[in-house]
Amino acid sequence: MSDPFPNSIIIVGAGIFGLSTALAIARRHPSTQVTIIDRLTPPVEDGTSVDTTRCIRSDYADPIYARLAAEAQRKLEEDPDLRRHYFKQGMTFVTDGKPGPMLDIWKKGLVNLKSQGKQNALVDMPTPEAVYRRIHGQDAHIVSEEALNCDRKWNMGYCNLEDAFVDAEECVRVYYKRCLAQPSISFQCGVAVEKVCVRDSRATGVILENGQTLSAELTLIAAGAWSNKLVYLEGLSASSAIEVAWLKLTEDEVAKWKNMSITTNLSTGFNIFPPHNGEMKCLRRSPGYRNTVSIPHPEDPSTVIKTSLPRTMITNPTDLIPADGEAALRDNLRELMPQLADRPFDRTKVCWLSQTPSADFIIAPHPRIKGIHLAAGGSAHAWKFLTIIGDFILDSVEGNLDSTLAAKWAWGQKGPDGGSSPRIAGDTQELRDVVRSRL
Repeated sequence: MSDPFPNSIIIVGAGIFGLSTALAIARRHPSTQVTIIDRLTPPVEDGTSVDTTRCIRSDYADPIYARLAAEAQRKLEEDPDLRRHYFKQGMTFVTDGKPGPMLDIWKKGLVNLKSQGKQNALVDMPTPEAVYRRIHGQDAHIVSEEALNCDRKWNMGYCNLEDAFVDAEECVRVYYKRCLAQPSISFQCGVAVEKVCVRDSRATGVILENGQTLSAELTLIAAGAWSNKLVYLEGLSASSAIEVAWLKLTEDEVAKWKNMSITTNLSTGFNIFPPHNGEMKCLRRSPGYRNTVSIPHPEDPSTVIKTSLPRTMITNPTDLIPADGEAALRDNLRELMPQLADRPFDRTKVCWLSQTPSADFIIAPHPRIKGIHLAAGGSAHAWKFLTIIGDFILDSVEGNLDSTLAAKWAWGQKGPDGGSSPRIAGDTQELRDVVRSRL
């Protein structure tokens, strides 16, 4: 950037983008005062970045993300604090085998893995029996199609033993503590940002929901699914949620499945994780849910717009996932983990995401308002870049981001739909119409 680096920066959002960028700034520009603002103290319980388990993998059809993810994973493995929460047990990718975009993505991932010369990391599962026995043992018998009462969907797969999972909440806690140890970084937690202050097309800071004004030379919007309250992002990124559930396991079940790989079906969108802390997490990359609300236009407060903003377990603690989401999770469990298919969920939630059409991030200056930079559009796959993404965001702020990445993450870029983070096609549902309550 041609201007001197800011003396003061506000970062809205204490997730992956926000915390990692704050640390990058503290290393390169230790005299710059950074204030991180969030509704809650990190690890933010209902934030996109916080969860019991997250995937660490470089199985991307896109060579840019594949390279970056491999670099980020290597740095995670070399970090003694993060490594304690890292479990390298592989990830299994399955498909129903029917022609279509998900099968194409699956095939390309397999070709890429083979082309990297990682034959020792590849476990081939060409049949439904092989997929099932990878989890349950060589003597296990798959559920019959008669018992399923539908076509089989877990038909062929492969496992990449180089992949891993992490305890995401604990890793975020590591980064939070590192930020606390930096004299140039401070936190303002407990009150959300109401809006960005703009004067003569330049941001001067933010106003909190309690009316307090905080000033800074630069405001970085890294608020995940809450970002579109503060910056007008219609058509660029939308806030939507997918269903997640946890099942409690017995000690025998933990022992039986403790070494399994993360297992995902690209055709159904279902993911299930190995046991962690006595429970198993499953989710579905569904078309998802939206929560439409009316808010003042971020650039013209006299105008009201409708947009989706998160409705979470913090704001609505009695919410349960919609019935169709639960049914889809159980349908997958019935074929893959029949022992768990009818077990009551210990808890559920909808996980809110900032989704771009291409699943590419948005890391760029605001095109109309000086003093605002955006780091958003995580699209359900940003977590794995924790160890490197802050430096790229800072490069963007400085105007030095690699030209290929700058084009990929530009404001208004139009990449191919969803290729970097495949999700099931379909329209989002209005959450208030389908959500259930435990009361």
